Amino acid sequence: MSVLRDDPALAAQLRKSVQVLAEKSPDPAMRGMLLEVLAGGRSLRDVVTTTNFAEVFRPYTEAAVAEAAQMTEDEKEALAAEGRRRIDAEYEAARSATTRRPAPEHGDDDDYFRNRGSILNSDW
Repeated sequence: MSVLRDDPALAAQLRKSVQVLAEKSPDPAMRGMLLEVLAGGRSLRDVVTTTNFAEVFRPYTEAAVAEAAQMTEDEKEALAAEGRRRIDAEYEAARSATTRRPAPEHGDDDDYFRNRGSILNSDW
């Protein structure tokens, strides 16, 4: 899933989607290929374009479309809002992970060097 390496939040959402597909797949071979995608050994694009991916998941897609057709506009908007909240949470988590820095082992480096004493001292 390196195609989304510049967007860690979308990559996380895609990874979760692939995990769900692997768990729900009625076809053991398809499940295995999706697990390979999750492990980084196979491209998702390759699985989708070179297999019967659409046929395996057609019943799930048709059921989701039928369910969405039965929803009210308010229900659809609530579902969309929940999706936006989840994606925003992923972006926030990714942003927090990249801005968090580990504390220096020796405390403040400036303080360490400021208090070393003279370079001519024998403690060097």
